[in-house]
Amino acid sequence: NGLDAASPLLSPPTPATRDLLSLAISNIQTFERFIALHIPQMEDGNNFGVTVQMTVAKFLKETREELSKKLESIPAYFSSRADAVDKLGLPKTSSSNTKVETSTESKGGKDGDETKSSVTTTKEEKESNGAKTDAHRTKAVLAIDVQCYADLFATINLLLTDYVTVLDNIEKNEDKLKAPKGSGGSGFGGGGGMMY
Repeated sequence: NGLDAASPLLSPPTPATRDLLSLAISNIQTFERFIALHIPQMEDGNNFGVTVQMTVAKFLKETREELSKKLESIPAYFSSRADAVDKLGLPKTSSSNTKVETSTESKGGKDGDETKSSVTTTKEEKESNGAKTDAHRTKAVLAIDVQCYADLFATINLLLTDYVTVLDNIEKNEDKLKAPKGSGGSGFGGGGGMMY
């Protein structure tokens, strides 16, 4: 009935979603590094002027962690689906091949030199008819596929929203992220240079 094959509906979007999440997480980490390298040196046990940096850095961290959880949840689909398909009791075929080669050589016997060789091949195939497929178990497999599709769709929407918000926060606060104390008091790079 085809339920034991990969879902054609989910084969393209699953790795695409995984790749997009990985790329977004990597880009967010780049922004986090940029901010960390532009935090100015502390003065008198305090670091005035870095509130914007800390707020944006906190948002970046929370967003990265949220996207990382979505990325980590993708393999759970395959495990859930495999368990559900296994419970269907579908017919199974297993086969094994065994090949044994022997060679014997003897010299100087009463009939002269003699060489014997034999090859034995054994092929065994087992087939189980499986149980009658339960309609509820079939629906469970399909429900897992549909839920995964919905989760991927929601994840892509979340990713889009989060990523646009990250870019918006960084663009709106670019000057304070580069030089929180003005042009003379930034960290790495002296307040100049490109953001990304």
